[in-house]
Amino acid sequence: MFLQLNINNKKAVVKGLLTQQPFFKPNKHFVSEKTGIRHLSSGTNMPKARIRSWNKQKQEVHMDGFNTIAAISTPPGTGGISCVRMSGEKAFEIASRIFRCGKNFKLLQSHSVTYGKIVNEKNETIDEVLVLKMKKPRTYTREDVVEINCHGGTVVTHKILERVFSEGAVPAQPGEFTKRAFLNGRIDLSQAEAVMDLINSKTKKSEKSAAIQLEGRTGNKIKKIRQRIIFLLSHIGVSIDYPEYEDDKIATSAAVEEAMLIESQLFELVENYETGRILREGLNIAVLGPPNAGKSTFINMVTGEEKAIVTHIPGTTRDVLEVQFSLKGYPIILHDTAGIRQTDDFIEKLGVEKSLALKEKSELIILILDAARGLDEETKNLIDQIKKKETVFVVNKTDMKDGNDIVEYIGLKNVIKGILSNDFGTDEILDAVYSRITKGSVDIGDIAVTNARHKLHIDKALEAVGKAVETGKSNAFLDLMSVDLTTAAEELGKITGESAGEDIIRTIFERFCVGK
Repeated sequence: MFLQLNINNKKAVVKGLLTQQPFFKPNKHFVSEKTGIRHLSSGTNMPKARIRSWNKQKQEVHMDGFNTIAAISTPPGTGGISCVRMSGEKAFEIASRIFRCGKNFKLLQSHSVTYGKIVNEKNETIDEVLVLKMKKPRTYTREDVVEINCHGGTVVTHKILERVFSEGAVPAQPGEFTKRAFLNGRIDLSQAEAVMDLINSKTKKSEKSAAIQLEGRTGNKIKKIRQRIIFLLSHIGVSIDYPEYEDDKIATSAAVEEAMLIESQLFELVENYETGRILREGLNIAVLGPPNAGKSTFINMVTGEEKAIVTHIPGTTRDVLEVQFSLKGYPIILHDTAGIRQTDDFIEKLGVEKSLALKEKSELIILILDAARGLDEETKNLIDQIKKKETVFVVNKTDMKDGNDIVEYIGLKNVIKGILSNDFGTDEILDAVYSRITKGSVDIGDIAVTNARHKLHIDKALEAVGKAVETGKSNAFLDLMSVDLTTAAEELGKITGESAGEDIIRTIFERFCVGK
């Protein structure tokens, strides 16, 4: 479909209304007289009212942005090297006053490392260091940055940091370096969150997923969908404000079809969210069962270490033991629990209570039962409590007894029978867990959303676009669709930061460590 609009002698060409390609931007900034909604002009990504609001928010969040901040960027404790990082307009000035290298600091080449000494107010040496000078805008924060690499150790590192503060730098807040990278436009909000995911990644796959998001692939997908929504809003605005141009009006059916395409793209983003979330956060599994069923034996077999004490005495495990391992690249958190039974032992009773509480919190349960013990009342009660939860059922010690009575009571075909002390059945249990994670074959490159916050905003955008589709199908006024489409655009903008408020930004960066 090809539309040519002649409005106030200014031509706006719009292509692809009913195609998979995003619309071309109109060359005019449309303001709907009926809805009051501003639509995009050429060269922007959001309405002008939103741009003004967003710029004001950035100024408020960044009102201390001209300060030069400093922090220790390496972990605390003794080590070979520590790094003190500075960022801001006075970073070079401060460095020139405390760093001695036989040259004028201003003349040092950007992005070069120079050997020298950090000195105190009396010009006495604090430490021999390597200083990295980086001139804006080619830096992490897009500000002038200086990194002082000194000998590791708590005392010397803090002495250098205190020296930097004495010359006018201020302590960096948690995540403030990355916040400045965001506020200065080097990265979007989703990329900023990916920085923390990369730092906290537990497996190669979770590291790869975080790296993909850090590259901006997730953010770019969301931005393109958001642009598509805004382009549709622009066309609706034309139809509302200029009804006299009959040939230029956009049919409601065309707007509905475009909204449905947007809806399908949003759904694709979150289709594999659960797998992505596990990749980012890990899968919490409670290993439950009666005493001496083989829970701790299973934990030790999986990890390859003697993590849990294994004895023939029932009730050995009194507290919850947490262990982590990687299952085909996915982080798994196993919780070895106290055997569930009626007991008069006060400490063991507390352990049983913890086990039952963990049953409700866990995302998956591995219930290990004792074939040699048979189907007694406690075993029946335990099975009945677990049946409604997502569970991998295991009947252990089948070398002593076949355990068919337990299998028949559970009533499932996929009960795993094993001899865990001989590692028989362990692989089948892990295969069942892996199937729960992936629910089919998933390419890590296809996982676009791993963050619960992102999922929340996409779900809200999906709901809003769905309402717009229903509104259009009901043959209501076209401008009614724009209300829900505007909501969808706002929600997606909260992910990348294009329409995120100060509260969202503050909450995200408060989770970062100081120095990042």
